[in-house]
Amino acid sequence: MTIKRIAHASFKVADMDKAVAYYCDGLGFKDKFELKDENGNPWIKYLEITPGQFLELFYDTDQQEKATHGYDLDGFLHISLEVDDIQQTKRDLEAKGLAIDSEIKYGPDYSYQLWSSDPDGNQIEFMQYTDKSLQLKK
Repeated sequence: MTIKRIAHASFKVADMDKAVAYYCDGLGFKDKFELKDENGNPWIKYLEITPGQFLELFYDTDQQEKATHGYDLDGFLHISLEVDDIQQTKRDLEAKGLAIDSEIKYGPDYSYQLWSSDPDGNQIEFMQYTDKSLQLKK
C-alpha cells in the first residue's frame, strides 16, 4: 500500500455560506463542486486547497442524518488518504490485521473508497481517484 497524500479532511459546518466565505474568500480555497443526497438536497461541498487536496464540508442537518447516512455528524468526521490501488490497499490492510469497515465502493464523486478505523474509532477513508473523479475535473 502506498499513501500518496491526504485527499481530504471532513467537517460538519453550521452555516455553509459563512464556511465557504471563510475558506474561499479568506483563505483562497476554490469552491470545486457539491454533491446532493438521495433526495436531491445539498449534502457535501468540496473546497479545493491545492490540486487534488480538499476540505470536504458537510451541511449541518438534523438527527435524520445518522439514519440516512449511517453516522453522526458532530465535528470532525474523517480523514481521507489517496492511494494508487484500492484493491492492493485492502489486501495490505487485511494482511496487517487492520480494521476494514466497508467493502470497496464506487462513490457519487466517481472515486473508489474503502473505510477503516484506527484503534480509537477514528474513521479513515482510503480513496482512489479515477479518470471520472469530480476532484480531478478542471
